[in-house]
Amino acid sequence: MTDTPASFLQPVRLVSTDLDGTLIDFRPNIPADAVFFDRIETARSRARGGEPFLWTMNTGRWWQSLSVEMMVRNFPLMPDWVILTEREIYRIHNGRALGEYGWNRRCAEVHRELFASAEPFWKELRDFIESQTGAELLPDPGSPVALRSRTDHEADRISQFAETRLAAWPGLSIVRNGVYMRFCHSDYDKGSCLRYLQEIVGVPPSATLAAGDHYNDLPMLTRRSAHWLVCPGNAIEPVRSVVLAQGGYTAGLPFASGVVEGWDALLVQAGAEPLAPVPASVPVAEEEAIAAAATGAGVEGADPE
Repeated sequence: MTDTPASFLQPVRLVSTDLDGTLIDFRPNIPADAVFFDRIETARSRARGGEPFLWTMNTGRWWQSLSVEMMVRNFPLMPDWVILTEREIYRIHNGRALGEYGWNRRCAEVHRELFASAEPFWKELRDFIESQTGAELLPDPGSPVALRSRTDHEADRISQFAETRLAAWPGLSIVRNGVYMRFCHSDYDKGSCLRYLQEIVGVPPSATLAAGDHYNDLPMLTRRSAHWLVCPGNAIEPVRSVVLAQGGYTAGLPFASGVVEGWDALLVQAGAEPLAPVPASVPVAEEEAIAAAATGAGVEGADPE
């Protein structure tokens, strides 16, 4: 192996990516852009033994759903770690997800106690959803109430109704991705999980890149969690604004192509060696995908599969 260029030694050693809407198109069965996996493979090959390069998938999906999706989408590589349901941490070893026992056990206990204490809230929320909206309640072992709204406006109404009552239940928070919604303890989100993973693997926020497209990605799209912030071209406007305000990169290209665009561009801005030339513009063929993504047809908020 050749020596790693000095300019690439430390810039990015951990990449945390959302899945749906960030790496993959919302339309089913369309493979993720192979250029992203080329970047991961290149970064792994350039890393030195004492400072490995790591990729974690930071998703709202459960492991079975994630593993099936990676197979259907023809992922040629597995992540090194996965953060599942936006709260549990697993290391991938030989294709299996091995749980970070201490964190996951505490997470389960905290949620069990909080959810049990909030039973009056769940009843009131279910009654509102069933009588005042057309949203569909979904089975979700990780949330007493999980739902899919018909429109973003309807999801806004439900979110506003819930928020007016959350003050009575400290620690309870909404996790939303487009028309999908679930609930969790406010101490557990994509950002807190990423920061705990950084402690495990010994990589600081200054050497971490985070990429996401929707509301539930915002907790990891902060400089507290990662200094290298990217959102693809299909990201919703609130996410784009947050990323830009912190000096991050908002891509023109959608999905995985946009993540690579941002990754390479940030390396160039920092004076580091890019992994490959930066894509210059949005191909015409991608414009329809960006338009479709703007409808907010995400699938992660309460994984229905």
